[in-house]
Amino acid sequence: MGRTGEKIVEARRVSHAYVPGRPTLQEVSLDVAPGELVAIVGENGSGKTTLVRHLNALVPLQAGELVVAGISADDPTHVWELRRACGMVFQNPENQFVSSVVGEDVAFGPANFGAGEKDARLAAARALADVGLAGFERRDVHTLSGGQQQRVALAGALASGPDVLVLDEATSMIDPQGRDELVRAVLRARSERGTTILWVTHDMELAARADRVFVMRAGEVAASGAPKDVLVDRALLEGAGLEPPFAVRAWEGLVARGVASGPAPVTVEGLVSALCG
Repeated sequence: MGRTGEKIVEARRVSHAYVPGRPTLQEVSLDVAPGELVAIVGENGSGKTTLVRHLNALVPLQAGELVVAGISADDPTHVWELRRACGMVFQNPENQFVSSVVGEDVAFGPANFGAGEKDARLAAARALADVGLAGFERRDVHTLSGGQQQRVALAGALASGPDVLVLDEATSMIDPQGRDELVRAVLRARSERGTTILWVTHDMELAARADRVFVMRAGEVAASGAPKDVLVDRALLEGAGLEPPFAVRAWEGLVARGVASGPAPVTVEGLVSALCG
């Protein structure tokens, strides 16, 4: 695990069409550095999910170049290498479970990639501890809350030691408490494991906490940059079917009333700091 190169994800002119003549992705290029947290935002149908599913070969590369953790996606013999290098957590955790027993489910990944039974169990125990579910090995996944189930799915992805972790709308089906628990678990994995995170989301509050934001529109990257630059551009976001984070909208209201001035903060903490300052 871990790559020392300058970029851990390198995409150049990646294009894809499920139906000939109707492209879902159109010459998408992007780079992601090791350990970076990147948010990919855009309305439904903008190409976000198709893009990230290329990273572990769930969608085959049709055109362009893509390298993930030093592995080229244009060679079909690299499928299993890509899937080990890039773990994924989807919108509905129940779609990922292969066993109703938590420990068995989380151990499936490392076992599937060749780990012995003991090593797979140890990897599962560590991953569960990393997501705040130590001691849950014998629990039935169907007795857990939605947030806990999503953290089990996260543990299942982490247990194989991926370099890159993709979360595709992973908070959209859980309550605010479960969302916060999942976000903390992901940030802990990033901090302690050095995992690179790509988070596909409609949640602008989550995007505001990323290192960089990519805005997708009609299969293309409409813009990219730091949250403080991208998420304050109302015209850009509205053109992509999005709205600014709460902090930006609140700041705009205060500016309109003449009680605030200057650049808009993008997080609630930044808003509070600006108002107190």
